[in-house]
Amino acid sequence: MFVRVFNPTPLMPRYVTAAPYGVRMNVPNAQYWQTTPETQVQIRINAQGMRSDKEYPFKKAEKECRILLYGDSFFMGYEVDLKDSFTYLLEQKLNAEGYPCEVINLAVSGFGTAEMLIALQNEGLKYQPDVVIFQWHSTDLTDNVRSMLFKINAENQLVRFKANYLPAIKIRDWLSQFTVYRWLIENSQLYSAIREAAAKRIKAILASIRQPNKAITGKVKKRKNVYPRRLSVSLLQEAKRISNGNNAQFGALEIPDRISRTKFVSHLSKFEPEVRKQLNMFTPISNFVEAANPEVKIYFEKGHSHLTPYGNSLLTEYFISELKATNWLKDFRIKK
Repeated sequence: MFVRVFNPTPLMPRYVTAAPYGVRMNVPNAQYWQTTPETQVQIRINAQGMRSDKEYPFKKAEKECRILLYGDSFFMGYEVDLKDSFTYLLEQKLNAEGYPCEVINLAVSGFGTAEMLIALQNEGLKYQPDVVIFQWHSTDLTDNVRSMLFKINAENQLVRFKANYLPAIKIRDWLSQFTVYRWLIENSQLYSAIREAAAKRIKAILASIRQPNKAITGKVKKRKNVYPRRLSVSLLQEAKRISNGNNAQFGALEIPDRISRTKFVSHLSKFEPEVRKQLNMFTPISNFVEAANPEVKIYFEKGHSHLTPYGNSLLTEYFISELKATNWLKDFRIKK
């Protein structure tokens, strides 16, 4: 009762399970509620494991562009209704501007770049995308190390290391059979507070102990933050290579970190300018700063700090302008 009244904990359940290719996916056909002091939304997952109210055939329609999105809970649109999510807004606004596009959202809460790459290789390419966009967030640096799905070997090559990364999936699948467990994760603030604290602690421990040793990274001693960046760059380069090899353009869209309502931080400066250019890395931070107002929220503040409807709208406007500048969609434009 104390937690509920004096320090309400966000109720942010996520229903994920094992995909056939060794990483997580959204539980097909799941429906659940997320409740915070600022919002209450229903998350609906289609039969293919996407946050969508429709299903998608692998074969795309003629003369239609397909944009494939991979990311975590930001691209999934946590804390907002589907109609206010980045994916939905991107598709609606592109079509309204004369670009017949279908935007397929393959985001999974908790995904890092390594998981996105594996999912793209095994599932995403089946949808015949014309553009592939990976979400980038500062947490990806540690997520990619912690998963141990890939590593950089002594020859500076990206190699597959672990066959799967399915943290707590077996126990979660078993518990999800029981109504009382599903009720707890959607309604108990005490349970949610304990679970979140435990998850943060476990993530920090795993990221620390899974830092590479000399045998993996080579003989030259590096600063602690160099390897996560090298690994992330290699993962993004491989995703770009695979996308381009399947006739799809590739880019990475950053979600900046929020410091306050008017201050945000981009972490793309961690990457060399030529790397950012090669990988087509985009950040909306200038647009966020320009639109910032002490009276307006771009990010939620009492939940899990996801983008508000206004924040998603800003992100969409920014990214459409960048897409137009790349000319990736010019062949699909309807001529008036």
